[in-house]
Amino acid sequence: MPSSETEPQKDTNSGLMPRILSAMVMAPVAVAAVWFGSPYFDILLFVFSAGMMWEWSRMSAPGHYTAISVVNAVALGVAMLMYQTGQAEYIMMPLAISAIIAAARSGANWLIAGFGVLYVSLGALAALWLRTHDADGLLIIMWLFFLVWATDTGGYAFGKIIGGPKLAPRFSPKKTWAGLLGGMACAGVIGGLVTYFSSGTVDWIIIAVSMILAVVAQIGDLGESALKRRFKVKDSSNLIPGHGGLLDRADGMLSVFPVAFVIICFAGLALR
Repeated sequence: MPSSETEPQKDTNSGLMPRILSAMVMAPVAVAAVWFGSPYFDILLFVFSAGMMWEWSRMSAPGHYTAISVVNAVALGVAMLMYQTGQAEYIMMPLAISAIIAAARSGANWLIAGFGVLYVSLGALAALWLRTHDADGLLIIMWLFFLVWATDTGGYAFGKIIGGPKLAPRFSPKKTWAGLLGGMACAGVIGGLVTYFSSGTVDWIIIAVSMILAVVAQIGDLGESALKRRFKVKDSSNLIPGHGGLLDRADGMLSVFPVAFVIICFAGLALR
């Protein structure tokens, strides 16, 4: 029998207005933390990521999610501290131990539980690196935040207005190809605006990368939808009253941050 923690919940995560209201509440806090940087950004990142791992464990290991969540939070905190104190080469140690413990306590869902620890933690560490690695860290994170928000809102609006063929009906029956293209277009606009206001020119490479990252954000969104469908829940939790859980709001960010890290760190992408 499914745990009460995984009983299907009322769908509180639909409609354009809830998305806009949610963004109006969360965006100022996130933008302020990003703007002021450490320790505010670090604290927000840790709290949000620990909450997402709690939601993930709540779905994949309902009988042991509290203990697993504590271990996950401690491991992430240690990894973030290692990064900030110049011991980045060791950050995988606590995360690997935490993932093994989560997998060992999750029964048949061991692979999903272990993957969730690494997925959320590496997304958080990628965001931390992006914010602190050079003088443009603030600009980079703001670009990614607004890119994902534009993808989410634009994708919903275009999909609702245009309709048409479904993108992935098995996992998210409301998403359409028109929504994906609309979200990509909105992300491209964000990329163009960021480069224009930061350097006075429109960088078409950044526009193209922004549109690619919009696809990555949609993949993260679909992945979280597949996870919820796997465990028969509507929302990852009700931590955000009326709007679902933290994973529901940050699924795109989780997939975008690591990909942006790879592009910027190894391909040398710069916004100006």
